[in-house]
Amino acid sequence: MNLSLEETFAEIGGQPNSCSLEEYYGWARHIQSVPSCRFLVFGVGRDSVAWRQVNQGNPTLFLENNEEWIERVATQIGSAHIRSVDYGQNFGEWEETMFSEHAVILPAMADPPFDGSWDCAFVDAPWGPTFGRHQSAHAATCAVKPGGLIALHDCEREHEQIVCRILLQGRGFELVEEVERLRIYRAPA
Repeated sequence: MNLSLEETFAEIGGQPNSCSLEEYYGWARHIQSVPSCRFLVFGVGRDSVAWRQVNQGNPTLFLENNEEWIERVATQIGSAHIRSVDYGQNFGEWEETMFSEHAVILPAMADPPFDGSWDCAFVDAPWGPTFGRHQSAHAATCAVKPGGLIALHDCEREHEQIVCRILLQGRGFELVEEVERLRIYRAPA
């Protein structure tokens, strides 16, 4: 059954630590515009089922560092669609390098999908006050193919603004849309 975006996100938009409805709609439209979209999502949560619905039948892989959330969401979308990831570098450690783009380490995981084959990546983890999103944003830049899209959530925060400036814009990613706290970038072709 094909649900409208309004139906898909009706019960989750605007909840604490979630996107607003307009942010969900904006990003979902981009995903749906890519035929056979390969979609990589940093973080699982209340919206994981919705992202699978938006990307109907196409590969959607979630990366998560919180085992409790992995177990909770796996009951809804299946454990085959979620991989555990370890963020070993907190934002303060990156700051000590004067925010060098070359000092960011990739998140640790078995069989990492950071291979330049993904059409879209959504960076919505790790949770803000924990590690910072520099590692997941860096991994997303390695994961998407030329011309692919990366969305970064919570860009009202100073840390995410630094990530956008250094790891996305500094690497030639072009800002294509901004919806409230969500920024969507296109990878260089």
